[in-house]
Amino acid sequence: MLYDPYAAVVALPTPSDLALAVRLAPVIRFAANEPFLPSKVGITVLDAPGRSPSAPLDVTFEHGVVRALEYAIWWDWDIQHLYELEHIWLKLDAEGAVVDVCASAHGKLVPMRRSDGSLPVEDGRITLYSEPGKHAFHAESQSIIDRREQLTACCTAMTSAGHVLVNQMFKERLAAVTAEDHRAVRRHLQNRAFLPVFDFSKAFDLAQVECMSWPDLYTYIGPRVLQVLEQVRANQPLIRAVFLDSGDTLVDEATEVRDVDDHVVEAQLIPGAKQMVENLALDGYRIVLVADGSLKSFANILGGHGVSEYFVAEIISEAEGCEKPAAKMFYAALTALGLTGDDAGSVVMVGNHLGRDIKGANELGIISIWQNWSPRRSKTPSDISEVPTYTIANPSQLPLLLAEIECAWGRTALNPVWDS
Repeated sequence: MLYDPYAAVVALPTPSDLALAVRLAPVIRFAANEPFLPSKVGITVLDAPGRSPSAPLDVTFEHGVVRALEYAIWWDWDIQHLYELEHIWLKLDAEGAVVDVCASAHGKLVPMRRSDGSLPVEDGRITLYSEPGKHAFHAESQSIIDRREQLTACCTAMTSAGHVLVNQMFKERLAAVTAEDHRAVRRHLQNRAFLPVFDFSKAFDLAQVECMSWPDLYTYIGPRVLQVLEQVRANQPLIRAVFLDSGDTLVDEATEVRDVDDHVVEAQLIPGAKQMVENLALDGYRIVLVADGSLKSFANILGGHGVSEYFVAEIISEAEGCEKPAAKMFYAALTALGLTGDDAGSVVMVGNHLGRDIKGANELGIISIWQNWSPRRSKTPSDISEVPTYTIANPSQLPLLLAEIECAWGRTALNPVWDS
């Protein structure tokens, strides 16, 4: 069932309610180098305690509270995902004075009181502190500084966890988001990694942001997420396919057992090979087997190990009537994905054989990745055509290399999306 922003029993804010919300709007202190700032606020007026209409949180009334102003604060970006919605609740007494404050922090509703028990007021305004990159609220900066190590990790190394945030509220609206979309957002955020400073001198007046009713903000959010995603996809190039060899790339040839017809009936995978393939598929890469050998051999080995299910297509020399480095093998793989030779520069070929995998890829302009794992093949290129674009030592290194390639493409792409 589609989420209903009107489900909570609350009246839409009147013009005077919106004016009151603007007049009392909190100030948010951000880190001096915070890259993301709010752009919209959805207002709800709660005249009784109960469930928030814009968050799965219960708002209570204490300390003489008779009314609460809910600020659902919208960002296009968090350092780890596309879109952010955090909340502040100002609780008013019968005289209209703010007597209590709560705010959201990592999915929880948290009372906003200083360590001495006082309300967080600066120059007559409720003033809260926002975590760098993550935006969870605190009443004092020290509690953020206490999380320095975790927050620094979130804003640097852990940007690799980036994705389009698809929670229950917007699940149906964002049902078309793909694993490839998540990867595009991840690369975009990896390029926005920053070392946060814990100087909260950037004061942001929430009254300066466009305020509207929560249902109006809810209506805005779905299309806005897709709009930002479209911008990211337009500016973040991605690898369009990963071609994988089999022998000594996925399968340890030293463990092969063959029958009387020279078909491989069993063999062991190289350590980390299956996990690598699973990780690539989870990240939305389209994977094609491009290998020399018999159909039966690959069905026995890769099918038996549960690897074949991750391939979008299998291009096998027995079926094609030729072996790598023949261009026909690589063109067949491109065609299977609806690609052409013009797309070669956005495709990678991973293999162990310089004279077959690397040479064949290089001659078509495909990005060549040599896996220098096997002791059974030459490690010296015979000429320039066998020099790989990149080299890895084992399968587990491939996902990181592909991420580095895509991040580099994003940094050099024209008109990158850096605005918040």
